[in-house]
Amino acid sequence: MRTWLPAIAVVATLLVVVPAAEADTTVTVTVDHWSDGDTVVTELGPVRLIGVNAPDVHECGYGKATRLAERLAPAGTTVTLTLPDGHDGTDAYGRLLRYVAVGRVDIGLAQIKKGSQAKYDSTDGYDGHPQEKKYRQQDVKHRDYCSNHDLRSYRPVSRQACPKKAPIKGNRGDEWIYHLPKGDPYYKVTTPEECFASADGAKKAGYRAALIGSP
Repeated sequence: MRTWLPAIAVVATLLVVVPAAEADTTVTVTVDHWSDGDTVVTELGPVRLIGVNAPDVHECGYGKATRLAERLAPAGTTVTLTLPDGHDGTDAYGRLLRYVAVGRVDIGLAQIKKGSQAKYDSTDGYDGHPQEKKYRQQDVKHRDYCSNHDLRSYRPVSRQACPKKAPIKGNRGDEWIYHLPKGDPYYKVTTPEECFASADGAKKAGYRAALIGSP
């Protein structure tokens, strides 16, 4: 009598279920209103766009960024929220962190192309995300809202000082980081290798913004 045990064992081995890779989480919601260009309020509460920093209230470009979001997804619009696998689901303020899209339009990417910044990703010490490279590339290609259009690099005037017309400090350590004269606690003690009149100029030269706070 033949024995089929070895063959059965092989088949059983082949039928072992391998756990599936985790998938992105996607849901659809309805827009109630936009707080600004990177935060939309829905029935799930406020949702902060992943990897994007639009101007806040009273900042230059706030109105333009908010109006763009409202044009792309006005109140009552159904939008798709996507949480990439492995990314934090909420920020420090309890807001959901998601990509937000209307149809095939990625609202975060659209904001960056119009003047918002690519920010709060792995280069800033936060979670990386699948669109990070694309967002960063578009950020370099497009001017920030109300930015200075001078993209040139200037020499420091002393060991720790930049010229008045180009006060942004570019520092090359393990990473290339630029420091702004306002709101950056490390600005005064930073030794610049080069100086810039605009953040766009620093980004074009390969620097990223200093990490000084949460979104």
